[in-house]
Amino acid sequence: MKKILLFSPLCKPKEVLEVTLPSMINQISNDFHFDVLFYNDNNTDEAKDYVDALHDPGKNIFVEKNWIDSTSNYKKHNWTEEKVNRIIFIKNKAINHAIINNYDALFLVDADLVLNPRTLAHLDSLNKDFVFELFWTLFTDADYVKPNCWDVHSWAYTNPNTILQLKKPGTYKVGAGGACTLLSKESLEAGVNFTRISNMGFNGEDRHICTRAECLGFDIFIDSHYPAYHIHDQKNIKEAKFWFKNGSRRDFFDSWLNQDWEEKVNFLFSPKEKYVPKSKLELYRIALYKAKRAFKNYLRYNSI
Repeated sequence: MKKILLFSPLCKPKEVLEVTLPSMINQISNDFHFDVLFYNDNNTDEAKDYVDALHDPGKNIFVEKNWIDSTSNYKKHNWTEEKVNRIIFIKNKAINHAIINNYDALFLVDADLVLNPRTLAHLDSLNKDFVFELFWTLFTDADYVKPNCWDVHSWAYTNPNTILQLKKPGTYKVGAGGACTLLSKESLEAGVNFTRISNMGFNGEDRHICTRAECLGFDIFIDSHYPAYHIHDQKNIKEAKFWFKNGSRRDFFDSWLNQDWEEKVNFLFSPKEKYVPKSKLELYRIALYKAKRAFKNYLRYNSI
């Protein structure tokens, strides 16, 4: 029987984990066996205790917490280089664990995702070496949701259809993505991993694993049959609970993907005239705004 390892590195508030982890543990397995491995990297006692209590080898649930010494603070997408290096180390340890223990596939799930119970079984049925499930996110300062995939690093698209097609159930080849990813044994043994590619400046670890996979000849796919719910902000916990309790339905997200959403996606690719400030004061305001954004991004990736 095929053996799959579901792995998630955890550093989230207990209130989030109480919603996301049961959805991982209770995946439906048809013709395969799966083990659950959580890395308890939480930095609050209540979250640590909650995760430790889930350890139950009799139910194939294992909790690890000794791969590295100190607790993490990779949260709220505040991805400094040090924090990204930390998660790279943890995820690569999971890859090594899967290889050493002869798993047929590794299912990597971010700690803030609530899964449909059929997600793993469906992804496995696709027989892909690198495939991940869709979820939608309304990022800070954005006014429409985006998927966890793109065509060109980083978060760039060659045409609007890459986004628009995901409204329909299907499995689509894309340039990159991740966070809810099933990797085959063949891809892992070939060297697909999260280690930084030294001549690439991208900070997110998913950029590096996707580029390495492409270079090794593994196509990358996103599936949209069983979208996950992304708890991007704690204010989404109540809605995530409602979604999961009521069947984790795909059509729940249809209201997010309305006509207004399509227009905003298409607007990204429409020809635009260069805007000319109407006065020196407006020019200064625009320059100040851009300077503030640049400064915030610098602090985001270079804070001590």
